Amino acid sequence: MIRFFSMIDKHKTIHDVLLTRKELMDYLKIKQGTLRKLMLRNEFPYFKLERRVLFRKDDIDKWLESKQVNKK
Repeated sequence: MIRFFSMIDKHKTIHDVLLTRKELMDYLKIKQGTLRKLMLRNEFPYFKLERRVLFRKDDIDKWLESKQVNKK
C-alpha cells in the first residue's frame, strides 16, 4: 500500500493509507470493469495525479459501510 505523507503532519494514521486501482480491486474483490463503473458513477472519492488514480482506504471503508443491508 502507498502512504500519503503530509508535509505538516509527520504522524502516520490509518486515514493516510492510499490504494492504487489494483490494490482497491484486490481489497474489494472486484474486476476492472466494475471499478470503472463505480468511478464513472462517482460512488466514492478518489485522487487523480496526472494518470495515476489513488483511493483513500478510509473513504472506501465508509462507502462499504453505507452499502450494508439490514443494518442494526
